[in-house]
Amino acid sequence: MTKKIQNNLHYFKVSQNNPEDSLDDFYIFDKKNLSLEEYTTNIKEIKNFLITIKTLKGKKEKSAVIKKYFLNLQSLLNKFSNCSEFVCFVNACDNTLDAVKDDIKLLERITDRYFQNRVLNEIVPEEWVQAILDTNASRKKGKCGEIKLKAILKENGFDEVKKWDDFFSRAKCVVSFSKAFNLKKVRKNLNVRIKTKKQNKTLDLIIKCGDKIFLLEAKHLNTSGGGQDKQISELIEILSLKESSQKIYYISFLDGNYSNNILSEQVCNEKLQIQREEIQKYLKQNSNSFWLNTAGFKDLFKDITQ
Repeated sequence: MTKKIQNNLHYFKVSQNNPEDSLDDFYIFDKKNLSLEEYTTNIKEIKNFLITIKTLKGKKEKSAVIKKYFLNLQSLLNKFSNCSEFVCFVNACDNTLDAVKDDIKLLERITDRYFQNRVLNEIVPEEWVQAILDTNASRKKGKCGEIKLKAILKENGFDEVKKWDDFFSRAKCVVSFSKAFNLKKVRKNLNVRIKTKKQNKTLDLIIKCGDKIFLLEAKHLNTSGGGQDKQISELIEILSLKESSQKIYYISFLDGNYSNNILSEQVCNEKLQIQREEIQKYLKQNSNSFWLNTAGFKDLFKDITQ
């Protein structure tokens, strides 16, 4: 039997009183990349061929000879090439690594532009390559929030399941929206609408605790801006959703530094103030909706499982 859930404003207050830590291990990738040597070696080889091609072009070598080296350069381009100055330049030319891998003419044209606009040297500092990898680390964060929440739930006895039979047979479990748990099947099997403005929008997690079902959307934001504002709007929309059953709950989960800005009661700009007011409005209107950070999430599922 689950403990009675307290008022959603209680967990909102818990979240307010316990802001996010600026360093969250679930979103930190501070270890040296295990493939750093492969990246560095590949970049050195790319540079060597670029230097050779530039030298041959300067000496007016036959196009057939130069073409051979372009083909060798093209064959070098792989998953370890993303951190090379050359492939970064390819991106600056509104193209991709895959595009120049598949189109030798495009590779030749972009290479000519590279020779005209960039300095070419043999040096490939290992720490520079690692710095590029660190900059790209944010791309790894897509599922980190889900992993973090599943770890918290695991501590409270919620196992992750992959099949509907297991979902229905367990008293406590969590699943990610997936091919097996797609929007159509979730709506049918749980008798829910999930009626968002974006008709086929899926959420992130479904959490089952006894006869209660929690539908959760998770986001991690450190700064504000156009894309981030859209994500906040999506989370606020989740708060507005209602189901006929009082056993269905919606959770908007936000961590990261921007979560602290949202939850703070300090004076803020107009945009942030509007976001705060909308969150408070929907929490008061919908008792089955929650806006949580890490502390609020932990408190909620600790309450209902003890």
